[in-house]
Parts: sequence; C-alpha cells; structure tokens
Amino acid sequence: MLILGIDIGGTKTAVCMGNETGEILAAGRMSTNPRDGMDTYMSRVRKLVDEVSAECSIGLGDVDRIGISAPGPLLVEQGVLLAPPNNPGWEQVPIVRLFHESFHLPIFLNNDANANALAEYRFGAYKGANSLIYTTCSTGMGAGIVVNGSLIQGETDMGGEFGHHCVDPNGPPCDCGRRGCLELYVGGYALANRLKAMIREQHIETTVIEKAGGNIDAINLEALAAAAREGDAFAVEQWDLLTEYVAVGIGNLIMIINPRVVIMGTIAIQQGDFYVGPVREKLPRYTWSWNREACDVVASGLGDQIGNLGALAVAMQ
Repeated sequence: MLILGIDIGGTKTAVCMGNETGEILAAGRMSTNPRDGMDTYMSRVRKLVDEVSAECSIGLGDVDRIGISAPGPLLVEQGVLLAPPNNPGWEQVPIVRLFHESFHLPIFLNNDANANALAEYRFGAYKGANSLIYTTCSTGMGAGIVVNGSLIQGETDMGGEFGHHCVDPNGPPCDCGRRGCLELYVGGYALANRLKAMIREQHIETTVIEKAGGNIDAINLEALAAAAREGDAFAVEQWDLLTEYVAVGIGNLIMIINPRVVIMGTIAIQQGDFYVGPVREKLPRYTWSWNREACDVVASGLGDQIGNLGALAVAMQ
C-alpha cells in the first residue's frame, strides 16, 4: 500500500511518500504560514507533493490513500479543522475536501497527537502496548491515547486535549478562550512569548539572548535549553518551572489512564534526558507510586520521522 502522508503543524508542513510498514520513500517540508490563506497554502502543498513524488518516482496515480495529521481541535468524520490555536485564521477549514479536490484520493484525518500515538503503537519501541500515551511537546501540547489497541477519539474527536486542561483558574488567557491552560506554561509558542516579555520588562541579563543569536525576538525553547545546560541562572529557573508543569500534566495523565508508557515527543526527542529526567524526578509529587512504577516515561525513539509516520498511521487507521 502506497500512502501520501501530510503532517500539518503551526510552523511547518511535512509531506512524505511511504507504505504500511512505516518505510519512508521520500519526504520534504515547508513553512505553514497560516496567515497566508488556504488558497496560497494549498498551492504550496501541491508543489511540495509534486517534488516528493518526483524524488521517489511515484506518481499520484499509484497512491492508494492520503493520511493527514493536523492540529486540533478538529472533526474527523466531517474533515474540518475548527480553530487550531497555533494556526490563526484557520477556522472551520474543510481540510479533507480541499485535499480531495486537489488530489482525488481517499483522505483520512486525525489530530497530530492522535496520529503520533498511532505511529508509536504501530511502529515504535512499545509497538502493540496495551495502554500507550503520546504527548506532543512543541508549539503546543497535546496527547494521543491508545488503550486496548483502540485510539481514544472522544465523543467530539477531542479526547486527549490535555494541553488545554486548566492548571490555574486565575492564570493568563489562552488563545483557546479559557484561562490557565497547561499549554501556556509548557507550549513552545506561549513559553517563548513569556520569556521575551520577562527579559524585556525586567531587563534580565541572560545568555538565553546569546543562544538566540543576540535577538530577543528569536528566543525559543532551544535557546532556553542551551542556556540552561550551561548553568545560566535565569534559564535554569525557567527550565525547572517548565519541567515542573510538564510533570503536573504527565502525572494527571498517569493517574487517569494508568498506562504502560508515556512517550514524549519533539522537545523531549531533541533534549533527551535533560528534559525527560527532571520530569521523571518530579512525578512522585503528582502520582501514586503504583501507577508511576508501572509506567515508563520516555522520549520517542522515532525521532524526527514521528510526524511522517503519524500521517501514514492515520491513513492505515
């Protein structure tokens, strides 16, 4: 089975050609630029698909189906993106219809966290685990949950949206319309904006700026991690706070699902034990020992292919 995989994110879109074994035959990526509008976006996607197809010498006529991994919230059966917080302007986007009109193939859609959970369940180190949770840790924060071989989709396709569970009812407003969402404290986009504001308003001297190339506006999670690794006091404090909130979220998931494994993506893949280690250390404050000791908390072993594999897994599901 040949599958065209589309992994849509807040900042990038990846396209791959692959098959049901998880083999990636060719791949490419582009920036998402959600404010450009859907006509421009789809035109750029079509061009990238043509490039990927040419790279592996596979025409669209040979492709069986398309799997789309996209940011939530979304409606799977209707094929609609509702209002992804990190894709401003994308409201009620009929993404499946748009792709079908462009490529005339069967289209399968799910959110990125669910897609990556399916990828781990089908292709990862814990393949076939009885209960598995995958957490996204990038621009935003979400989770995909597989129990007894079945994805927990939820009544309105929003199961696992733990990035938008409230950790502080008096916290700052979130783009989703609520206050104090976990994503505000651990998501890369919100965290970077908070760091920039703190540094400017409090005139903080920190090597985080240096790690961002001397440009405060370029500060991101990678710059924070680099400065924290070198012992910068401000960066160490903020990294500790970040991993504390991640532990709160992971701990809640462990208490609710009692899973065999929690697999963490993106920043956890990039930073390894520098990120996952502190989260593990802080979990005893937020879980019972019985649940915690039965659960591995690890970085994904699928590396930077997780998005592509997630899109393939959606098409297979």
